[in-house]
Amino acid sequence: MTKQEEIKYLIHTYGIKLSYIAEKIGIKTQTLNYLLNEHSPFDDELYKKIKEIIDDYQFELNLFDNSYEEDLDLFNKEDQYNIGERLRIFAKKKFGKLKKLAEAMNISPQQLQQYVSGKREPGAKILIKLLKLGCDINWLLGGKESIESYRIYKLETKLRQLQEATEQISQIIKKLD
Repeated sequence: MTKQEEIKYLIHTYGIKLSYIAEKIGIKTQTLNYLLNEHSPFDDELYKKIKEIIDDYQFELNLFDNSYEEDLDLFNKEDQYNIGERLRIFAKKKFGKLKKLAEAMNISPQQLQQYVSGKREPGAKILIKLLKLGCDINWLLGGKESIESYRIYKLETKLRQLQEATEQISQIIKKLD
C-alpha cells in the first residue's frame, strides 16, 4: 500500500473530511486532493504531518468546546439520532472526549470511532461496558430514555456543581493561609 493509499484509507475509515486536514495543514482542499490522487511520489514530511493530524483527530477529538453546559434536556430530539450520535452525546456529557470514554471502556480510540461513525454496531461486550459506565442502553439503542437515567444525569450535574464549588472554597482557603 502506498503512502497516498494509506492516507486515503484512513481518511475514509475514520470519516475525516479532506477540508479538515487541508485546513490543519494550511493548504486548499483541492491541493490536498491533487496530492493524494494525482501527485507522485508523496513527500515524507507531508505524509508524517497528515498522519499526525489523523492521530490527533482520533485520539484527542474534543467533542465540544464548552466543558459542561447546563442542559437538562439531554435527550431532546432523540429519535433523529443513530447509535453513533448517541454514543457521542454520552461521551460529551460523561467524559468530555472520545479518548477518555475509550480509556474508560478499555478499548482503542479507533475502535470507539468505528462505533461513533456507524461503521460497526456495538456488540454485547461493548454494551455491557457502556452500561457499567452509566450509559442507558435503552436510550443508546432505541432513543428512549428511562426515568432512572434522567435522574442519574440530574444527580451527576448537581455533583459536578458541588465539586466546582468545593474547589472554589478550597482555593479561597489556600489564599487565606
